[in-house]
Amino acid sequence: MSSSTEGLSSAGPRVLVLDCLRLAAMLLMIQGHTLDALMDPALVDLGGFPWRYWAELRGLTAPLFMLVSGAATVLGIRYEADGRPSRAMLRRRVWTAVTVSGIGYLMVFPADRLVDLPWVSAGQWRASLQVHILQLNGAALLLLTALLARVRTVRRYAAWSLGLGVLILLAAPAVAGAPWFRWLPEGLAAFLSFEHGSTFPLFPTSAYLFLGVGLGALAKAAPERLPLACLGGGAGSLLVALAAGRLAAGPAGYRHTFGQLGCTLLLAGLLGWAVARRPGFAARWAPLGRHSLLVYVGHLVLIFGTPWTVGLATGRFHGLGAGAAALWVPLVGGATFAAMLLWVWIRRRTRHLAVLVPAAMTLALACGLVW
Repeated sequence: MSSSTEGLSSAGPRVLVLDCLRLAAMLLMIQGHTLDALMDPALVDLGGFPWRYWAELRGLTAPLFMLVSGAATVLGIRYEADGRPSRAMLRRRVWTAVTVSGIGYLMVFPADRLVDLPWVSAGQWRASLQVHILQLNGAALLLLTALLARVRTVRRYAAWSLGLGVLILLAAPAVAGAPWFRWLPEGLAAFLSFEHGSTFPLFPTSAYLFLGVGLGALAKAAPERLPLACLGGGAGSLLVALAAGRLAAGPAGYRHTFGQLGCTLLLAGLLGWAVARRPGFAARWAPLGRHSLLVYVGHLVLIFGTPWTVGLATGRFHGLGAGAAALWVPLVGGATFAAMLLWVWIRRRTRHLAVLVPAAMTLALACGLVW
């Protein structure tokens, strides 16, 4: 093996703890979206128990997803004979990033049909250009792929990513406060500002993806050290958050971002410790964490429907009590994971169906947008 690979470049087996962390994020995501969609918001007191802690725990879903996504970019790195990153790998990652972003924008498409676009209001266009988790993930993955194309070793890839992640966190308050919508088109400014409704702009949320690369390098080189590293990093981030106080308050402020990073790392460390304690039990459930995009799209379609189909929230949106809404959580989760497992089974059983099903869905989507 060439020196450029440094023992980390070849694609190895998946790290069990990363799949388990992604599965935990999926479960947090499903319960959060289901309760938020179905439960009467008048029943939720975010200043009291237990809703305050529910909201805080729910807020860790996206950071946990992003950390694991960043770590996963390390596991599949391959190099050419000349020491450069595999061009085929880079092309696949660019295609994945574009696909993820495209799905994100399709899910908030502002009209039922293409012919209706001239009548879309300015408010609808603005809402359709907001940056949510899929748009952010795609953009951040493109940036990481560009970085990977410029470095020759995993060690440098991890070092640059960690440095950029910290810089993004430190620069987030200044970036969030700039008048980007005066300087840039709506679709670009939405990646840099919360002002027009973006929930996950690049600053600060993309930092989790960059920081996750460091965790991925550690997970591949010494997975037994990952829980302790997460716990130590989490404690350090919480100390920074406490020291920052109310400096640069808001969703991009130091107290919020470092506090959220600290809690996310602590959760990752605790889950990693649990996986190390019960590897057999974890290995049984870890495969469910390997298809997060299918679960993300599937559970949202199940809850909210599409422009052409109804969802569970149709007629129930913000209309149920806490107990009734909670009953839907395992049903949504069970149906979503069952559909995902069915799709995985189909792909393994026959190549023809694995091609025909996505093609049929794409054709149905195109027909729906045209007619």
